[in-house]
Amino acid sequence: MGRNTVRRRQTIAAVLFSTVVSLGVSATAKASSIIISPTFGPSNQTAPPDTTDYEGLFYDFSSTFPPSSISIGTFDFTIPTSDVVTGATVSGTFGDVNIPTTALTDLFVLGGSIEVGSCDANPDGSYPPCAAGTADGSLVSWSYTFSATNLKNLAADFSAGAIDFTAVQDSFGAVVVGTPSLDIQIAPVPEPASIFTLASGLLAFVASRRRK
Repeated sequence: MGRNTVRRRQTIAAVLFSTVVSLGVSATAKASSIIISPTFGPSNQTAPPDTTDYEGLFYDFSSTFPPSSISIGTFDFTIPTSDVVTGATVSGTFGDVNIPTTALTDLFVLGGSIEVGSCDANPDGSYPPCAAGTADGSLVSWSYTFSATNLKNLAADFSAGAIDFTAVQDSFGAVVVGTPSLDIQIAPVPEPASIFTLASGLLAFVASRRRK
């Protein structure tokens, strides 16, 4: 085996070791989640001090009508300055431990521009289980995972540490939302030194391969 071949293999081994170490350093800073419940707006709780659910006012759509947008509450949080948001999911149930159903309802964030849940009438006009109730009395869950475009549109809200949560009521009754929560996935911003080490190692590896 020639001396140049040995040196080349030693160089490649060193480059790979440097790359692996750099990746290992980055991996030690693992992603994590921030899970919060909203600070609820005024509601009509039937069993105070239940603070995990929202039970809105009753509207009969005859003498009383809901506002065009009902404020359920606000998700308040703090994103560490060393982290970035990589994803988010909002979830909950239609109905809660006190009232197992809700009025026909659409749920939104970002001023009503992103719909995150819906309890809508069936095509024949009948009520679905979220509004009519399930056979066994269980609650109907809803969940929404934000897309990359959603996350971009929510960037200012993530920076401000607050995301609004609203509803549009579409039938008589009351909006009832159980245990809503926002799960924000975050990850550390890569350190410049680690990025430089990794990039340098990969460039050196490519250069060594071209000299073979």
